[in-house]
Amino acid sequence: MIDLLLFDLGGVVIDIDFERMFKKWSLYSGLPIQEIKAAFSIDAAFEQHERGQIDSADYYRYLCESIGMEMSFEQFSEGWNDIMVAPIKPTVKLLKHLYTKIPLYALSNANPLHKAYWENTYADELGYFNQIFVSSDIGCRKPDPGAYLLVAEELNVDPQNIVFFDDLADNVEGARNLGMQAVHVKSPTDITSFIASTHLGS
Repeated sequence: MIDLLLFDLGGVVIDIDFERMFKKWSLYSGLPIQEIKAAFSIDAAFEQHERGQIDSADYYRYLCESIGMEMSFEQFSEGWNDIMVAPIKPTVKLLKHLYTKIPLYALSNANPLHKAYWENTYADELGYFNQIFVSSDIGCRKPDPGAYLLVAEELNVDPQNIVFFDDLADNVEGARNLGMQAVHVKSPTDITSFIASTHLGS
């Protein structure tokens, strides 16, 4: 039984490219792009930012200090948001087909800047979702069990009746460990193939 579909956003619904961010930060800071790439990582501060434990201004200051970049918060934000390229058209087309058939939700590891950007830029494409759960709002991020359980509890749905789509294997495994059906998305075809195998494909 499938009660709802739960989607990751970045890499599943929205195409992302960190290279664009590095190029923009290199342009504004004057640092070589390879130096920025070598120093940047998904570290404790990155995860705290995505859990809402530090705000974007604090993360900006931390990142500039740790990498050695000098740029304004506005320049940082422009590069930060530039990782989002565009909605993935085949997936959006599928969402349009599905949203009248079954409830659609999203669960994203993200931060306030990215949330504000996609709400303003991709409002139409993301309008097919009943609700988007954002890690910085709920205080936990995938693959922490609490992120998935919060969604299931808030929507009053058994995790076994949720199908989850994510492009990261760790997040897929985290969902499966809680009994969710989960699909590792390497391309939009992985989503369409799964849907075609269910009653939702007609």
